[in-house]
Amino acid sequence: MSILLLGGLLFVHLDSFIPALLGAYTLYILLGGWVKKMEAKWKMSRIIAIVIVMLGSFLMFLLPMYFVGQVLFHSHTLALDQYSSFFKAVKGFVEQIEVKYQVNLLDEKSLDKVFSWLTQSASKLINGAVNGITGIFLSYLILYFMLRERELLDKTLIKIFPLNQENSEQLLGEVNKLVFSNAIGIPVIGIVQGVTGLLIYLILGVPNAILWFLVTCIVSMIPILGSALAYIPVSILLFANHENVRGMIMLLYGFFVIGSVDNIFRIWLQNKLGDTHPLITLFGVIVGVQLWGFTGLIFGPILFSLFLLLSTYYGREFQGKEENKPSSLK
Repeated sequence: MSILLLGGLLFVHLDSFIPALLGAYTLYILLGGWVKKMEAKWKMSRIIAIVIVMLGSFLMFLLPMYFVGQVLFHSHTLALDQYSSFFKAVKGFVEQIEVKYQVNLLDEKSLDKVFSWLTQSASKLINGAVNGITGIFLSYLILYFMLRERELLDKTLIKIFPLNQENSEQLLGEVNKLVFSNAIGIPVIGIVQGVTGLLIYLILGVPNAILWFLVTCIVSMIPILGSALAYIPVSILLFANHENVRGMIMLLYGFFVIGSVDNIFRIWLQNKLGDTHPLITLFGVIVGVQLWGFTGLIFGPILFSLFLLLSTYYGREFQGKEENKPSSLK
């Protein structure tokens, strides 16, 4: 009981550091193999290998993320203004239909509530992206000790699982595969769709094309709805500005090209890295964004998948013990 109380107390007061811990473990999975390779093949000391790998990852991944965070920070108000203009355009279009056909399609209060909810969610997401940059540095501090003591870390994780040795080792392997596939797959899908969207934004001369590119990258990480949360508002804004041809091109391109890229690339990536059901990703994103903002786009699905994976292994462990239990009835 005292262990649970102390653990709960620590968890409550350190919950803000959970994204940093998850980020550190994710980087540990992605970079640990390189450190091993540099030690084994190139005969480097562990400390030097860790420093090289961490600096390399910082230059390749984190500096671009820093600049993205800066753009989002400075474009925060602009992004909300763009979506405000989108909702005004939708509202005006609905009012025209209602007047023309004498029907009541949408309650004004309901539309205002939807806009308010989306504005708050977008604000939380963007603020989380900026605040997440601070957590990155803490993640790297934790990562250093994880890489330096990797044998101890692996043994400790196996001991933590209340399973037998075989199931614990299998579970750890599945967890590592899960973290790797989500950490690589989710951002890559977002970037591919963002680049695909940027091409048409530039061709059509969409205002603030770079901002819409970043928005497309972020919303594309959300399954089912995904990039439609970007290209539909863009097309409606074009229609509202009486640019009907460009608006129709944007809508058709988004539906047939950006949407197809998502489906085709997601299937290919799942075959390469591992299959994660879209509903698991969706619910994971919902939970993750509520907990941690932007970083929840990646860590939410990981936690949700991890919960299902743990449940599966616990069930296997319990079922195995029940089958091996001697029967009392003779």
